[in-house]
Amino acid sequence: MLRRANADQPITSQQLSVLGSLEHGPCRMTELAAEHGVRLPTMTAQINRLERDALIARGRDGADARVVTVRLTGAGRERLAEGRERRIGFLADRFANLTDAEHAAVVEALPALRKLLGPP
Repeated sequence: MLRRANADQPITSQQLSVLGSLEHGPCRMTELAAEHGVRLPTMTAQINRLERDALIARGRDGADARVVTVRLTGAGRERLAEGRERRIGFLADRFANLTDAEHAAVVEALPALRKLLGPP
């Protein structure tokens, strides 16, 4: 459903998710791959596209120069905020069409959804 919110955008849902992972600071490529459940070459391809669009920048770990880290750029922060606004707007429009009983059912289901979607 949320993919439809980004269908006409220059960034994919997966790329938006990677930007969100970098919101609180630089991260190692291996950590990003593990967090997103992909192999390192797959994450490298995502990072290459984000770097090409100047949404992230690569760097080296201060303690170990062999380690590649990535961080958000100003443009990346802006794109992340725009993507979140689109998603919130999309969901708000969808929720506006629910009945009161359907709203209540969604609210009641939230704890179970947090448990399902949260960390293991």
